[in-house]
Amino acid sequence: MTDRVNDMELMKKILMFTRKNRPGMRGEGHGMHHGEGHGRPFFGRPPMPPFDDGHPGRPPFEGPEPHCFKRPPLSREHMLVLINEKPDGIRQKELIEKAGIGQSSVSELINKLEDDGYIERKVDLSDKRATLLFLTEKGQARALEVEDERKEFFSGIFSKLTEEEKQTLSDIMDKLLSE
Repeated sequence: MTDRVNDMELMKKILMFTRKNRPGMRGEGHGMHHGEGHGRPFFGRPPMPPFDDGHPGRPPFEGPEPHCFKRPPLSREHMLVLINEKPDGIRQKELIEKAGIGQSSVSELINKLEDDGYIERKVDLSDKRATLLFLTEKGQARALEVEDERKEFFSGIFSKLTEEEKQTLSDIMDKLLSE
């Protein structure tokens, strides 16, 4: 009998395939949205209508419901998870490659995460010119919460599939990624 297919790993394969084959990366590309002109489509959430909390005199909030303020935006959370995968520290260049976003965006996210107390920078002892990024206790706690939330979310996505179907999908993704 084969091992159970990890839902997180299956989703990673699907996302890797999507990134590898997205329009603009292979000379294709129609249907661009907010990312138009950047060579990649917008895969985020669509803009939300204004949120009116019913308080007279207060303008409607343009964005997600106020309860979403309690946690950092998704891209910041993704950075925390990526940094958490490297307990011995990660260089910004490696983080840029893993995140698949531009250097200026990563720099901005790193600065915000550091300002908010989620990460800290330390000199790389093996190369004094380089800096490594580490999670603080606060950052580690949030990264673990995000990973738990993702596991729950992905298990919901794949809940209709049997273990055999998940294994088949995983094998197909492996084959598609090996091109």
